[in-house]
Amino acid sequence: MKILRCCLFALMTMMLAGLAPVLAQESGGQAPAQEQAPPADVEQASQALIKVLNDPESRAALIDLLQKSTGDSQPAEGDRQVPGNEAAIPVQGISQPLQQENFALRIGEYTRVLVDDAGYLLEQAMRSLNGLVLVARGDIPVKWDRVEDIAIQVGIVLLAAYLGFFASQLIAKALYPRMSLYARYGGGLTRSFILVLTSVVDAVTVGVGWAVGNAAALASFGGINAGVTLQESLALNAFFILGMANVSLRFIFAPGRPELRLLPFTDESSLYWYGRLRLFMYWMVFGLFLAVPIANVAVSFVLGNALRFLVVLLGMIYLLVLVHQNRHRVNEGARDYAEHLQSALAKRALVLVGQLWHLAAYGYIAAVFIIWVTRPFDATTIILRATGLSILTIMAGMAISLVVTKAIKGGIRLPDDLNRTLPALQSRLNAFVPRLLKFIRFAVFLVTVLLLLEIWGLLTVAEWLVSEAGVQLLSSYGSAFLVLLVAFMIWLAVMSWVDLRLQSRSGYIVTARERTLFQLFRNASTVVIVVMALLLSLSEVGVDIGPLIAGAGVVGLAISFGAQTLVKDIITGAFIQVENAINEGDVVTVAGITGTVEGITVRSVRMRDIDGTTHIIPFSSVDMVSNFMRGFSYHVALIGVAYDTNITHAKDAMLEAFRRLKETDFGPKIIGDFEMHGVTNFGASSIDIRGRIKTVPGDQWGVGRAYNEFVKQVFDERNIEIPFPQVTYHAATPPFVDDGNKPKQRKKVDVSSTQLEDDAPADDGEN
Repeated sequence: MKILRCCLFALMTMMLAGLAPVLAQESGGQAPAQEQAPPADVEQASQALIKVLNDPESRAALIDLLQKSTGDSQPAEGDRQVPGNEAAIPVQGISQPLQQENFALRIGEYTRVLVDDAGYLLEQAMRSLNGLVLVARGDIPVKWDRVEDIAIQVGIVLLAAYLGFFASQLIAKALYPRMSLYARYGGGLTRSFILVLTSVVDAVTVGVGWAVGNAAALASFGGINAGVTLQESLALNAFFILGMANVSLRFIFAPGRPELRLLPFTDESSLYWYGRLRLFMYWMVFGLFLAVPIANVAVSFVLGNALRFLVVLLGMIYLLVLVHQNRHRVNEGARDYAEHLQSALAKRALVLVGQLWHLAAYGYIAAVFIIWVTRPFDATTIILRATGLSILTIMAGMAISLVVTKAIKGGIRLPDDLNRTLPALQSRLNAFVPRLLKFIRFAVFLVTVLLLLEIWGLLTVAEWLVSEAGVQLLSSYGSAFLVLLVAFMIWLAVMSWVDLRLQSRSGYIVTARERTLFQLFRNASTVVIVVMALLLSLSEVGVDIGPLIAGAGVVGLAISFGAQTLVKDIITGAFIQVENAINEGDVVTVAGITGTVEGITVRSVRMRDIDGTTHIIPFSSVDMVSNFMRGFSYHVALIGVAYDTNITHAKDAMLEAFRRLKETDFGPKIIGDFEMHGVTNFGASSIDIRGRIKTVPGDQWGVGRAYNEFVKQVFDERNIEIPFPQVTYHAATPPFVDDGNKPKQRKKVDVSSTQLEDDAPADDGEN
């Protein structure tokens, strides 16, 4: 920008210098000739301007700077007036055509820059290939004796390096079977650790080979005093770079070691990709890091530049063909693997990656080729740095994502002791932690993509992060995330404390009232924590929560007028809890429904009746609560006997039934003796005798059923009749019928109770 500003100043100076004679003529020749710019300054400014215009990037920046300066110098729209005596008329209709014209100019400028860049690339390619033409015509001589010496030196050090590498690989392979065994029976974290460990061992073998090669270089061609020559150093560097590249390929594909493979490659596909990419690595590394430098030293830099271009061009063509041949194969593999995923988002993402991966590969290959052509001298450093950092970034992102995915699928496993103490803690963690891990996995993916864009220079993420906007954004959203995390920890602690208080321990029994109150406290605390966490999070990200709170108050007031029943539910429920009228587990009669209380909220009670039907009753409809579970209960026994029964014998039988009942398992549930009330009613067919049994609350129904069984048993033993309603029919004789003509009355005989003799005549009813 400093150079551009200088050029802009020089351009303005030249324009003023050109306008000086005109201004002098208009002013009547009063301006002296000495005010013109010196020729030397104009010459220097012209050269600087030509230099800027020759560079496409500087030229585009200069155009933008001129447009900005022109826009700043233009008067405001309201200040534009037509000169003369005419009224000021704002020029409003010109803005839209000017915007269209500026947009068209920008599109044209960008198109021209693209065409210029394409021409520059073609020019650089032809210039690179010109070296081969010069060598072929003999304009550049080849020093064959020097080529022979360099080939011998390089061959010796590479042979020694590979011997050391293969020897150390034989030693390392003795450790691989045991590591593979651990990985086969271990989890995802164990597999990842062993894969990293084997990669470190592979890297160590490469380092051993590199050290052996350096030792061979020092021992040959002059000994230690002569040191390592440039050619030997280039060969060893190529060996080391190629070895580390192969280590990276083995980390990704794990050929021949399926138990260590993190990616869903089959044995066939892993060997295929490892072999093809390894061949490409050999071609590129030995070509660029060995053949090109040797050509520069032995022949000329012109030949080295031509070889560099050919190596890169053929390598890029090889990769393009490889990607084109396997685009459908990779797409089908991605689809097959996506079918086994549980997350719908992960399925769609993987299918999309399978459909578009070849386009990303084409873009990467084109970017590498452009860098090699435009910046041949530092292209190796740029590409190796960017590619290496990209591979490390992708590997790290994949490793973290796989570990997080394993934790998501497996869930959180707490120790058995903690599960016995807090049985609901693990379920709560598994309800929230997997979602948090999914968010972390998405954040890892996003960070990986941003780092890749930063590595390749497409975005300046690091600069943006240290800028004011980046720091503010990270601090605000980071603070909001911390608020949510702390709120979750507080909620988890409160829920665990409630669970702990609701557990019965030795010497401590949880009452129904405590269980109900703690359940209500749990619900209320959850609502308070969620609301406070959301408000504080919104405040941290810059949202003004004052209007939200005021709006919530207004909305709450409006709702209170429109939802009076809801307010009544809450208030009535609060008084019911204060008076301890209903607790969870009680048997109550509420709003005409009798059942067991299963749950209580701030506005309703949930009950289940004897038929299994669930009733949710709002507190606003409760005018009376009948609780069967307070202090003690009674079973009222109302026993009916026949009118000819001795009442004393009947009472004694009822007491005998009570004595037998107390000898059973129901005895501990009975409080006190049997309360005999005596005869309470003369019914239509029975005399009712009432007694009462005092029981533990909630056991009156079971005790009553058992007592009735014993009453029936004792009454049967003592021949005490339990009457039932009977009907007697009487046939009336008409008054006009004579006594002699009265129809004969048949006597009904119970055949089952009367035994007839075999020779006895049948009873005709006359006797």
